[in-house]
Amino acid sequence: MNSTDVAKNVTSPTEDFTLGETAFYLSCGIAGTIFNVIVLGIAMRYINTEDKPRQIIVINMTVADLLMCIVYMKTRPWLSHFSTFLCHPYYLIIWTCQMCSCLNLVWLNVDKLIYIQFPLHYYQIVTRKRLLWISAATWIGLIALNIALVSFLEVDGSCLRLVLNPYVYLLNPIFYVVMIITSFSLSALIYCIAHNLTHMEERQKSKLFRRLFFLFSSTLWTFFTCLPYRLLYLFRSFCGEFCHNSAYFFATTLFFRLLIVGIMVNPVITIWTQRIYRLRLMRVFGQLRENSSTEVLMVSNRRASERPPEHTPLRCDM
Repeated sequence: MNSTDVAKNVTSPTEDFTLGETAFYLSCGIAGTIFNVIVLGIAMRYINTEDKPRQIIVINMTVADLLMCIVYMKTRPWLSHFSTFLCHPYYLIIWTCQMCSCLNLVWLNVDKLIYIQFPLHYYQIVTRKRLLWISAATWIGLIALNIALVSFLEVDGSCLRLVLNPYVYLLNPIFYVVMIITSFSLSALIYCIAHNLTHMEERQKSKLFRRLFFLFSSTLWTFFTCLPYRLLYLFRSFCGEFCHNSAYFFATTLFFRLLIVGIMVNPVITIWTQRIYRLRLMRVFGQLRENSSTEVLMVSNRRASERPPEHTPLRCDM
């Protein structure tokens, strides 16, 4: 079962999750929440978005992934027990968050394309104020779109059994596919432009590619973890009975699990590929280790001071 099993008239009636499925959703949800909170904590405390306006896009992607971990992954095994009044807000949140993550990946690629093409005018074109307006418009537009989609949703007994016009819902997977392919195409274009820069020295070019590493990593990770499931799901809407077999169902389920893992790993990629997050996290761990070592030393000194002095027996020479 997954969050988008609604392209048919009625979703699959199977509502029981195995122990393994429950553990999978909970572990991914908890780990993803921790990693996303770390990224947001570092971003809110240490990053100046006036100096690094593109980090607003990263923050938006992180918020969307965090909401997916909290609202979707941690609650999925018990969704059939939810009140039917919660079904529409539930799908509104998870559809909006998934779309927002994909669209912000496109904005991140557009940002880097501007940086590559117009390096001298980048900070005149990309400003904190403009990105805040784009972020607000993105969230508002996607919420409005998904309110329209959710308005066609009918609940058939529980939040796992939904009725929705397949032609209406088709907009959902098409949106994902278009956004992911657009991001990948922009990344390929950025790579070609950066690779063919002739006025740069090798050292400068190497530094440029290190700056682009986060973009390429995030785009490729999303491309390989998200696109296969979206394409299989979209293709199922057109292939009819040809796709109603165990092999197709197994492939779809497998790639859906990969999509869930992909959402959980997104903040790890952010920490690993962006120097400011990596160094801040290493500094925190270093301080914790230093504090722990200091506490151990203080305890050892305290115990040594509290230990009674050893008395050397007096020698009595006869």
